[in-house]
Amino acid sequence: MPGAWVRALTLAPALLLAACAVTPPSETGKTVPIAKRVPDHVKTTQAPDTDPAHYQVLAGTHFSYRCHVPYVLSTQQAAIEVCEIDPVKLQILHWPETEVIQIVSGRVSITEADGSTRHYAAGDLFVLPQGFKGIWEQAEPLSKVVVRHPLFWKD
Repeated sequence: MPGAWVRALTLAPALLLAACAVTPPSETGKTVPIAKRVPDHVKTTQAPDTDPAHYQVLAGTHFSYRCHVPYVLSTQQAAIEVCEIDPVKLQILHWPETEVIQIVSGRVSITEADGSTRHYAAGDLFVLPQGFKGIWEQAEPLSKVVVRHPLFWKD
């Protein structure tokens, strides 16, 4: 998101990967360590306040984030992403990827299309499914590690 994100939430297509530092996939057969923070050299991206097919920023917030992609599957079908997202409230219209998200720091409230709300905090693990519609709201900075599939935002 956004990815991210949510990164993770959560994230606009061209800007997301252009802003993310991407490491090529590992073809060595060795494990790949994943840091739980975005490297200092990765710059903050200010995403558009709207991506008509995917989200709309609400309540006067703005969507800014720093993302690092330490691993992309060689088939370009999935990736690991580490994101830091500034406080934001997003109306998610139709999320294009499934994201398995672990919150490293911060909190997010997610309101489902049926009006029910779930709260996630540091250490929590959850899935934001492809096609999700609802509200992603975080009142504080959030850091997350995400597995994204299928990769909608890729270069």
